[in-house]
Amino acid sequence: MFRYAEVLVDVANRRLDQSYHYAIPEHFALIIGMRVLVFLQNRKVQGLVVNVTNDLPDELASVKLKPVLEIVDEESLVPTELIELAHWLAKTTICSVAQCLHTVWPLLKGKVEEWIILQVSIKDPDVQTLQWLDTDAYRAISVLNRARSKSISLKIFLKRANISVEMLEKLIQQGLAKKETRFVSTGEGSKRKASCNEGPLEINGSNSPSGRTYELTVEQASAVSKVSAALEGGSSQTVLLHGVTGSGKTDVYRELITKVLVEGGDAILLVPEISLTSQVARYFETQFGGKVIILHSGLQPREKMKAWEDILSGQKRIVIGARSAVFAPLPNLRLIILDEEHDGAYKQDENPKYHARDVARKRMEQRKGVVLLGSATPSLEAYAAAQSGKIHLLTMTARIGMSVLPPVEIVDMREELLNGNRSMFSLLLQQKLRERLERGEQTMLFLNRRGYSTFVVCRECGYVMGCPNCDIALTYHSQGQAMCCHYCNHKELPPHTCPQCGSRYIRFFGQGTQRVEEELQGLLPEVPILRLDFDTTRSGEAHRTILESFRRQKASILVGTQMMAKGLDFPNVTLVGVIAADQMLNMPDFRARERTFQLLTQVAGRAGRSIKAGEVVIQTYSPTEGAILRAAHHDFQGFFWEEIRYRKVRRYPPFTHIIRVLLLHEKEDRVIRGANDLGACLQQGMQNPKFGNNELDILGPAPAVLPRLKNQWRWQVSVKGTNLDQLRAFLHRGVQMFYKNSASSGVVLNIEVDPLSS
Repeated sequence: MFRYAEVLVDVANRRLDQSYHYAIPEHFALIIGMRVLVFLQNRKVQGLVVNVTNDLPDELASVKLKPVLEIVDEESLVPTELIELAHWLAKTTICSVAQCLHTVWPLLKGKVEEWIILQVSIKDPDVQTLQWLDTDAYRAISVLNRARSKSISLKIFLKRANISVEMLEKLIQQGLAKKETRFVSTGEGSKRKASCNEGPLEINGSNSPSGRTYELTVEQASAVSKVSAALEGGSSQTVLLHGVTGSGKTDVYRELITKVLVEGGDAILLVPEISLTSQVARYFETQFGGKVIILHSGLQPREKMKAWEDILSGQKRIVIGARSAVFAPLPNLRLIILDEEHDGAYKQDENPKYHARDVARKRMEQRKGVVLLGSATPSLEAYAAAQSGKIHLLTMTARIGMSVLPPVEIVDMREELLNGNRSMFSLLLQQKLRERLERGEQTMLFLNRRGYSTFVVCRECGYVMGCPNCDIALTYHSQGQAMCCHYCNHKELPPHTCPQCGSRYIRFFGQGTQRVEEELQGLLPEVPILRLDFDTTRSGEAHRTILESFRRQKASILVGTQMMAKGLDFPNVTLVGVIAADQMLNMPDFRARERTFQLLTQVAGRAGRSIKAGEVVIQTYSPTEGAILRAAHHDFQGFFWEEIRYRKVRRYPPFTHIIRVLLLHEKEDRVIRGANDLGACLQQGMQNPKFGNNELDILGPAPAVLPRLKNQWRWQVSVKGTNLDQLRAFLHRGVQMFYKNSASSGVVLNIEVDPLSS
């Protein structure tokens, strides 16, 4: 029996975020992965046993250790690989290990509470034996007697019984009640031990994927064959599947998952949005039935606990869900698929700020399995890794069946203005809308609304005000009435005339889907229109209801944001219109061109997905912009090499890494002072020879894109460099210096590695 336990305490305070050694009582049989209660600075906290040993570090040899107080749950063990994953996550995201543990193993969630337990057997609290008690004591015993299992949390007990702490101590001394420390889990449920799954899966009565009701194309079959070879290779691999919209990537996923299950393995399929999980799951349930389970952050704690228990027991072997499903504890996990891998939704906004792609690769490194990244518009990072040979690249260049990629027409909105058309709809788009209505076909109109960003554009020549230092669009701030760069804090006054052509038609640019819907209804008053955006999908079933109504052709036009650019397939949609490509292109973000190309390509891919031919109209004030032209020609290769050269010159990812520190405080002057002080600490760190010669750049301090949110002022400081480990070390040193200064008092730091947005 081991004598000592190394316990990782469950506290979010980074100062205490480490493991501590405790003595193991003789009657405890502790093993790695158990949850325990321990004392930390005179308070009881939950901890996780990460090691058991008979030997102590030298510095603890003469120290009297506190004992482990209690085993919380002997059956619910955290797998060792997920403990390792939490440590890796903490290191790579610069977050506390405790927060990472809660992310990878949500069954840990709960709190330590004091409970009061009735010690005497009482059938009826009105019996004569209790008449000697005074009124307060009698009321307290009655409350305990009515409680389930004759026990109740101390906090609730004192409130219901309405007695003093002194009276409670008197009851305990007289042996009528006792106090006990308990760990109360969030969403309590039945406990099951992890077990192996049922082995190879029979599909349609045989051990072969003959349940397929479709024929694979040559490109699909080739992709399946090559990923299958990677699965059989016995080493961790990442494969990028670059397939144009409508090329049948989902059928490839289903074929590969079938193969994995037949051979006794498990699989995870990730989609970027919670709203997509149900429709994707229905597609897989037709073949795999009850083996499929949906996981996402929208589940209630009890639902999630039940789901994880079904996964651990081997009842569920295919997990479909949004990014948090990447942590699903499948016993024989062999394949993780990220559909639409380029999507920013795979990056977590809250601590730990992980990217599902990175977690998937780490998990398959542990399991010697395969990560499959699928997209029609891969992220530059993933495609660059494929071009350099770090990951494998597979391509599918043709749509399945009779459909073909739709032709795209670009409309110069400057010309529309010169011709007297002040509507947000070009004459060409209006004409094509009416043609679809006459033929009984449907249209999707796309607008990427981000109301917090407003840039300045000349409606005559297309000039956009940009930062001279960062080549990023400047953002207008009503407070101070200035144009500001959110990278280096360069500021300018908004111009009255265009600096390039002298036109007075230079305006703040920004419009939303609601305005598009209203103007469209005025243009076509008798036409039924649906809108799909954040405002119309707040309720749980609204997203599905809107799409189902459009699928049943109850509306002729669907107006929406990027929600409708993902995974939607409507056979009767033959026209897609992009209202304002500039609204994506001129966001204050170095990834704006990449996002513009991706969104235009993805939304264009919604048209002509059946035997009916499709068309796309893109409206813009920048008709010669490379991202728009490449998207119009469905030319990913051309866009990639153009953009990668731009990134290299500007030293943006994937050639460098960026770590952003967001500072938050309720008072503006405090957060500005804190940001300037952190910037000074980082500048001082540049004098250190260890960091001074490593091409490190400090960006800012500057106000965040959202300078105020939820009653907190926000500023940011970023550091940029080629060596990520050194960058983390440099920032860590600067943050430590910052916390020693008075300017840090009350300022919250939010750190993110390689942020996907400004």
